[in-house]
Amino acid sequence: MDVGDEWIYRLRDYDSSERVRILGIEQSKKKIRVEIEFVDGDKRGIRETIPGTRLRAPWAGVDGYDQRMANWRRLEEQNDLTDTEVSAISTVFDLFVPREIAYTDWRQVKNALAVRDRVKFEQIIGAPLADVLAEVAGFDLDDEALLSPAGTLRCAELVCRRNPMPILEWITQEENEKREHCKRGRKYQGRNRSDAATSDPETEYQFYLEYDRPHNELLRQWCGHRAVTLQERLAAAEAEVHRLDVLVTRLIDIVKDHNSLLAETLERTHDEERITPANVRPVVERPLNPAEIPVRYIQTPPRRWR
Repeated sequence: MDVGDEWIYRLRDYDSSERVRILGIEQSKKKIRVEIEFVDGDKRGIRETIPGTRLRAPWAGVDGYDQRMANWRRLEEQNDLTDTEVSAISTVFDLFVPREIAYTDWRQVKNALAVRDRVKFEQIIGAPLADVLAEVAGFDLDDEALLSPAGTLRCAELVCRRNPMPILEWITQEENEKREHCKRGRKYQGRNRSDAATSDPETEYQFYLEYDRPHNELLRQWCGHRAVTLQERLAAAEAEVHRLDVLVTRLIDIVKDHNSLLAETLERTHDEERITPANVRPVVERPLNPAEIPVRYIQTPPRRWR
């Protein structure tokens, strides 16, 4: 980049390219600012001082640059993945796809897929890459095949369909670990290396419901397993509650032989803190009749007469 050169100017990545001439360059320790003059169009003759990042490439290569950015834009238009899908994709590629074969690309479009070795990647997904490219957007760049985020999602699903048992075994191990965290908390390093802390089991359970369970359910679906329905989950929960109720009763009976006071406390806590539909059901706020509004009496000190 020198004074007098003509470069491609774009305010944003997917704006139209404009030809500008460099009039001056101001370089500091951290950034570069460039004085430019627009050469063509309605802005011809206008001068501005801009950040150097808005100058994309020499004007001589504008045709190739515009084509490349148009391809990136096609990939960006298919970037509507959820956080759960992104997490599941990361798990699948970490387990089965070496980075020297393919990797998720973040240079221009988040969660795009860059395939370095087509032959080996097709062996991993069990399908020709051309079949995937027939369904999603993609293009070739620097000896790599780039696929849109929708293509990344499709390839992750194909990997799971081809390797269901290892994925399901990984899910089982993950569920066992999360179950232990939900019971006793998760140990982690504190701010200082010598500090060891344990997370709250309730926090771990809420995190599991919000992130881990949807992630694992999606992986199961990709492996060909139907997702667990709400009715199945409810039936299993009721049966599990009954099993645990019987188990707690046996344990309390054993404790009674050694510490009757502790046994009574545990039994009372077990009965009084049960989670039932009555205390889970949300309370719907509604306008109250004046007769339903409780009367509040405010005690005031008696008046002192002079």
